[in-house]
Amino acid sequence: MPTFSRYFGVALLAVAAIASGACSSQHPTYAPDGRRSYVIACGGYLNSFSSCLVKAGRACGSRGYDTLKEGSEEDRTLFIACKLPESH
Repeated sequence: MPTFSRYFGVALLAVAAIASGACSSQHPTYAPDGRRSYVIACGGYLNSFSSCLVKAGRACGSRGYDTLKEGSEEDRTLFIACKLPESH
């Protein structure tokens, strides 16, 4: 008869497997023109390329961003530069 600790161990492994399939990262850097930029990687089974676009939008906010380089559908990596605020 399985014990509680066995069920807990199996559940813990399942959560770890799901979490590893949902990897994404965002690393700040600078574009060649000096603007604040980000390298956004959205790999894993639970992420799509649209999740990279969402992270890019959140990184730069209402200013928006320019896509400097886009990885393949399998790679799912974006290099973006935040747009500068408009001066009036």
